[in-house]
Amino acid sequence: VTCTSAPITFTVTINPTPTVTLGANPSVCVGTTAANLGYSATTGTPNQYSIDFNAAAQAQGFVDVVNAALPATPIVITVPGAAAPGTYTGTLTVRNSTTGCISATQAVSVTILPSPTITLGANPSVCVGATSANLAYSATTASPNQYSINFNGAAEAQGFVDVANAALPASPLVITVPAAAAAGIYNATLTVTNSVTGCISTTQNISVTVVANPTITLGAN
Repeated sequence: VTCTSAPITFTVTINPTPTVTLGANPSVCVGTTAANLGYSATTGTPNQYSIDFNAAAQAQGFVDVVNAALPATPIVITVPGAAAPGTYTGTLTVRNSTTGCISATQAVSVTILPSPTITLGANPSVCVGATSANLAYSATTASPNQYSINFNGAAEAQGFVDVANAALPASPLVITVPAAAAAGIYNATLTVTNSVTGCISTTQNISVTVVANPTITLGAN
């Protein structure tokens, strides 16, 4: 005798694999501690993300992310402040924690750009009444194309005016000197910027020395 059970109805649910549509890989200046990775759309309702950095990135201090809550765009990637300039890669996946479904991996990268530098010459000296001073420089790195000078309060009180993101000329930098400035040493800080990357150099101290004109007290002719 062959016995057969009554039929039992059941269903199989096939859940979609979640996806995320990533934007451009981010670039940041050296020393920056966060990079924004934008995304424009998801499918399959992902609510977690993971990033697996490669060995070269981990050697520079990047730390893998495992099933972190997926924020609204952008995904903020932690960047080690001491990481050297370069491009650091990893793979990203998103996950629906309810279904357990995980997306295919996508390659991601973070590019750390170098800060521009400028090699300055000697601080200039001019005579009282001069209206400009030449600050020479011999070299740059990372293609700066702008410069800024921030004079201190004592210099500003004598009429020196700050410079903000002026076009970087060929050497020398011509600093405007107030014609009425008294003899003395006037201090400031200088930075250079690459306007394409937005990266700014560290500050360098500079000064302009205004030298008193010699005088002679004559007797009677």
